[in-house]
Amino acid sequence: ELPTRLIEVGKAGDPKVQLRVTNPADTCSWVALSHRWGPEPHFCTTVGNLDGHLNGIKVKAVSATFRDAVMVTRALGCRYLWIDSLCIAQGDGGDFNEESKRMPQVYSGVYCVLAASRAANHYAGFLGPRRKKEVVALRQGGQPCFYISENIDDFNGHVLEGELNSRGWVLQEYALARRTVFFIDHQTYFECGQGVRCETMMTMRNDRAAFLGDPNFPQIIQKADQGEKILLYQDLYERYSRLGLSNDFDRPVAIDGLQARILAVLRSTTKGGFGVFDEGDERGLLRRSLLWQRAEHEPLARITFPSNWAISTVPSWSWMAYTGAIKYVSPHPPFGRVRWEALRSPWSGGTGGVKTETRAGDVALVGEGREYDPLRGYDGDQEDVDRELVFDVPGQSEQLKALCVVLGIQTGVPRNDGRCYVLLVKAAAESKDRKGEKIYERVGAGYL
Repeated sequence: ELPTRLIEVGKAGDPKVQLRVTNPADTCSWVALSHRWGPEPHFCTTVGNLDGHLNGIKVKAVSATFRDAVMVTRALGCRYLWIDSLCIAQGDGGDFNEESKRMPQVYSGVYCVLAASRAANHYAGFLGPRRKKEVVALRQGGQPCFYISENIDDFNGHVLEGELNSRGWVLQEYALARRTVFFIDHQTYFECGQGVRCETMMTMRNDRAAFLGDPNFPQIIQKADQGEKILLYQDLYERYSRLGLSNDFDRPVAIDGLQARILAVLRSTTKGGFGVFDEGDERGLLRRSLLWQRAEHEPLARITFPSNWAISTVPSWSWMAYTGAIKYVSPHPPFGRVRWEALRSPWSGGTGGVKTETRAGDVALVGEGREYDPLRGYDGDQEDVDRELVFDVPGQSEQLKALCVVLGIQTGVPRNDGRCYVLLVKAAAESKDRKGEKIYERVGAGYL
């Protein structure tokens, strides 16, 4: 499936490029640019200049990063280039809400992604002079010089921990692309399903990012057992939660393509959305999905979603409803050693997977709440010291009378037999739903 719009780059030396609207019958390959926008003003397509861009854009007029992308695309012999800020109409009256849902297809179908990792913004460019290697010349007697240079092959430090890869949207771009060229200050890296190739001719295996670097993402999860699948998606969500977004309300959307891919390769009975998966009668997956916590000392902050946005509401039980890094309850509930309690999800009794477009009013979890004193426990046992309860707002436990929803009880482990894995909830400001049932919102999670 082609992107809605593509930039026709022409050949080397052409003074203009042209934004084109594709047709369903078209067949072509395209290159995509992964880049940082940086501070305003941005060079982009809007409703006001869309017609002008369809008539042609002077190459000299575009920002340096985009100009470099045009040059590389021409050199690769590709006719078309996709850049989000030019191929999606931005701002009021634009079509970002619709086009953001198509981004997974854009990146999974792309011939190659150009990652402008060294460009701080789209005015910086990525083909300029690079950092020179430090070289030491050694000579012994009348022998020719022998040169030793510093090691510049550091894919982990240069790329995976680089500034571009700290952005939320880039995770999806990276995971879905079949091949990527990374432009760094030190050198250029080339990555595909066979590994990473450096300019020094060194070949590297990217084991740390094998899951995301899979050109057929998420093929690896298909071959994993149930426990490995859970740990893989939990690691993915923990990593994503630490990434930055210019707009906090993009948090559910910027990873929706990866969530849909994972959902598609899990069991046919698996449904889900908002960072949570549900296998129905196989209770463990849903409960483990819900056992996330605030990862840092900073509090989580609830995101306000614009009413006209792709997603107008996200339930409090989803980490996608908040800013801030998350982690999953540790130590992990042991596999095969937890009796999971009854809990009705938004997908109970339904068919097929549901993504984050779930309508407001259809997102409630229904479970049993128990009276809970944060200083004692749900059973009033003041001696209960084997517990870790993390409130989404630090210090909230002293101010809050919460209810405890037990998700599972550990069994068969003598030292921790009876440990309960729980969500903590409080009465919501809107006290009842349209069915007259009481409404609560999540305030923390842990075990006791």
